[in-house]
Amino acid sequence: ALSAAESRALAAALQHVHDTGREQLYEHEVYTLLELVGAILPPRYVFVPRGGAIDARTLSLFPGERVVLKIVSPDIVHKSDAAAVLFVPKALEVVERELHRLVEAQTPRGEVAGVLIVEFVEHGRGGFGKELFVGLRASREFGPVIAAGLGGVDTEYFAGKMKPGIAVAKALALDVGAERFFELFRRTAAYDVLAGRIRGHDRLVSDGELLRCFRAFIALARHFGGVDGAADGLLLEELEVNPFALVHQLMTPLDGRGRLGQRVTARRARPLEKVRSMIEPRSIAVMGVSATRENFGRIILRNIRECGFPAERLFVIKDQREPIDGARCIPDVNAAPEPIDLLVMAAGSRELPALIRPIVESDRVASVILIPGGIGEKEGTEVFQQEVIEMIAGARRRPDRGPVLLGGNCLGVLSHPGRYHTFFIPPNRLDIMGRRPPRRLALISQSGAFVITRMSNLETIRPTIAASVGNQVDLTVADLLGVVGERDDIDVIGVYVEGFTDLDGLAAARAVERLAAAGKTVIFYKAGRTPAGRSATMGHTASVAGDYDVCQSAFAQAGAVVTDTFKEFEQLIELATALRDKHVAGRRIAAISNAGYEAVGMADAVIGARYEIQIAAITDETRERLTGALKHHGLDSLVNARNPLDLTPMADDEAYETCTRVLLEADEVDAVVLSTVPLTAMLRTTPEELDTPDSFPSRAVRLFREAHKPIIAVVDSGPPFDDLARRLRDEGLPVFRTCDQAVRSLGRYLCHRIDAATMKATPLAMPRREPTEPSEVKVG
Repeated sequence: ALSAAESRALAAALQHVHDTGREQLYEHEVYTLLELVGAILPPRYVFVPRGGAIDARTLSLFPGERVVLKIVSPDIVHKSDAAAVLFVPKALEVVERELHRLVEAQTPRGEVAGVLIVEFVEHGRGGFGKELFVGLRASREFGPVIAAGLGGVDTEYFAGKMKPGIAVAKALALDVGAERFFELFRRTAAYDVLAGRIRGHDRLVSDGELLRCFRAFIALARHFGGVDGAADGLLLEELEVNPFALVHQLMTPLDGRGRLGQRVTARRARPLEKVRSMIEPRSIAVMGVSATRENFGRIILRNIRECGFPAERLFVIKDQREPIDGARCIPDVNAAPEPIDLLVMAAGSRELPALIRPIVESDRVASVILIPGGIGEKEGTEVFQQEVIEMIAGARRRPDRGPVLLGGNCLGVLSHPGRYHTFFIPPNRLDIMGRRPPRRLALISQSGAFVITRMSNLETIRPTIAASVGNQVDLTVADLLGVVGERDDIDVIGVYVEGFTDLDGLAAARAVERLAAAGKTVIFYKAGRTPAGRSATMGHTASVAGDYDVCQSAFAQAGAVVTDTFKEFEQLIELATALRDKHVAGRRIAAISNAGYEAVGMADAVIGARYEIQIAAITDETRERLTGALKHHGLDSLVNARNPLDLTPMADDEAYETCTRVLLEADEVDAVVLSTVPLTAMLRTTPEELDTPDSFPSRAVRLFREAHKPIIAVVDSGPPFDDLARRLRDEGLPVFRTCDQAVRSLGRYLCHRIDAATMKATPLAMPRREPTEPSEVKVG
């Protein structure tokens, strides 16, 4: 933390920039900030304003035989690209001549404030990995972000070509300590190079110097980048040094940039106890129900009735006497015989502001689901969205804080505990409530279509709760994640996000951290990877730590399983739900198949993006037991007792079960992949054979139920064997349709479980903080 004296001095330096009417900090002003923090010593420098000069005595104080001349301009950011840097002999007449020439040459490019004369620093220039980059930037969604990696002109190239987290370390500056960020940086290729951990490289910088630097940047971020009221409202939107020269294992900044920004304020905190009323309402009213046709409101009403919600506590907001589908009609919410826990609004978007106002102003409604689209996301409807947001803000100032609103442009909520759903999907298209009891799973998605598509694809895995948050005019992803995730009937939460409201990414990442600490599993997918257009004035920090990159890093560090594809999201949901109660002791797997290509393919897939597992080396005891099993089934002349185990198409169902059981019982095996190509006549895998007690699925399900270790199945064949895959899934066994994808997803899951257990036992140093009300956090 900054001392009071440091805070005052830094605030004065930033105030000076603000008073000149600039947002951009000049290079020497960045050096001033670093000096004031007391951690980084810049090279000797002097700023010569346009029209000014340097005297012989001042120049003589510069060490060495050369100095560097740099243009100072708010319009020229990347000085080397603009030929705005000169290396000249330290002779007064030469410096004066070149200083004047540099100003004249750069004047056509934009405003020139002067020239910075800087000490020439001798360091190992040229070649890969000789410089360091450290930067901060303000994110609308996450607050200040810190990033560090290899410096110089290659920063962005290496960040774009390497895997996430390998080229550049990134973290949320409000929630990370210097020690924790240093541990993240140690995992990068940048640290391997700078610390001399790869062949041909010597150590260039000490760990202590890196820690001092990170501590200084994080202190600046917390004081000037994200805390409400910091430094009289002066907020740093960007601050970076690229590069730091590394001399005698010390860091010397050679270029710096910074920018002041505008404050972004999170919305006033929502009364989240009313979200709980939305999930398990005692009373429901529906608005927008047609008495004469099958509109969305009518479909929603019938769906609620068919879910078993009590008819006597279900109302239709309509001024008529006759009930609709058994639900009593009332003219408005004030006519209800009891307070309304949940109001579902299915009226048109253009009517919403007028319809919502009396509801928001009333104290009779706890929560509202806004179904209609066209509120904010469609051009020309922004005014309707803003009207609604202003109404809600006004209600928040009342003692009861008004109702909470979900949506608009959403499918709403599916709640088994609440005995209702608002998904206006005909039951012949999707069996939303499902035939079987729901799993301990919740889905939270900005897209309603994403939810129902996942439910259709994962037809045997029904969530206990699913919520579509839509445009987030009030309730946000973080709100739903916190309230739903904390429930005792939820163990796994799948989250799909396209964009966060102001600072809600920070709140959501904190919610994930709390859930992970409580032993819950969060599967996360962030849409919107394509980088927005970047202007030439953006710094390296924005390029290598964009919103998508920051989001992935933040949620992974918080403890979520971050996925890259829809299919991976579905598969990890299936694994996390089905294997929740299985014991994960390590990363060693056994793989069994009846096809040689699968045995090879599974071995090839044990290392991939974000995971690394091993093919278990079986012991002599296990090998002996496998050999006995193969001999018993007449396979010993065809099959070698090893891992992966290729049983060949000659193996029957019993041979599969016996050998799988041996591998499950082996201490050196942590999980088993049970894969089959079901086309062989030796296996009972056709639809007419599935119900027999000795069929392949009967045996596989028996193994799954008896095993305390994770076991997954693979059915690699086409539509004739869909019934086989469905039968296995119906009984809770995770099923994949290709063996390589099975190993990849299992690898992600095992590594997550092991890492989560390790973090719980030996957490890295990072500040532990209570949940922060969103209204307390602001960012530049």
